Amino acid sequence: MDITHCPECSTAFKVSPEQLALASGWVRCGRCGAVFEAQHHFSAPMPSQPPPAPAPEPEPEPEPLQDGWDHEASWITSLDEPKPAGQAAIAQTSPPPQPTRSQITWLIACGVMLLLFAWQVIVSQRHLLAAEEPSLKPWLEVLCAPLACEVEWPQEPHSIQIENTSFNEDPEGGYALQIRLRNTQHHPVATPYLELSLIDLQDQVVVRRVFSVQEMGLPESLAALRDARATIHFDLDAKVSDHVSGFHALIFYP
Repeated sequence: MDITHCPECSTAFKVSPEQLALASGWVRCGRCGAVFEAQHHFSAPMPSQPPPAPAPEPEPEPEPLQDGWDHEASWITSLDEPKPAGQAAIAQTSPPPQPTRSQITWLIACGVMLLLFAWQVIVSQRHLLAAEEPSLKPWLEVLCAPLACEVEWPQEPHSIQIENTSFNEDPEGGYALQIRLRNTQHHPVATPYLELSLIDLQDQVVVRRVFSVQEMGLPESLAALRDARATIHFDLDAKVSDHVSGFHALIFYP
């Protein structure tokens, strides 16, 4: 039987070859709990001593070398420590915690709120989405049904420019206004209305008139990056036409 010493607290232990074989030479100190390899801390063998000379009086009982000679080594059982060959460690895993009812309710509420937020964003942008992807229009109409809203062409007056206009007397009688509009966006937009103001020499409005999309003969939408031309014929009273010297054209959405 060999003697090994704990490297932490220097406690000595008796270990047998059978005990060392159980954990491949690894032991745990029974005093401080330190784990160490017993073979690296064996005590040096004691040299043989000659028998003591007889004495008239009996010698007292010898003291133990160190406190701990009577302690048995405690062997490693943790899964993280070395194991004897041929023995597999069985991991003890605890089941994952199950969500509580309040957590499930909170998750469901968050999901519903996210869906409502996404629905509001889609409905608010329905005109633009339908213009950029016409195939989405049936689905957008379904989403609009609870609010009784409609999916129409987006109204973007800043995206439409008046390229040129002309106002002249029509040879067949009355007056003719020619106008060319251009859509500068990469998606279709709603065709705007036209407000025509006829002015006199003092730049005062003599007469003002609004022309709808149908009166201008234009489609309900202007194609992306395309022009649209319209010619409008109308009559003026002779008393009014005598004062007309110019005009202003303005596009808008009613």
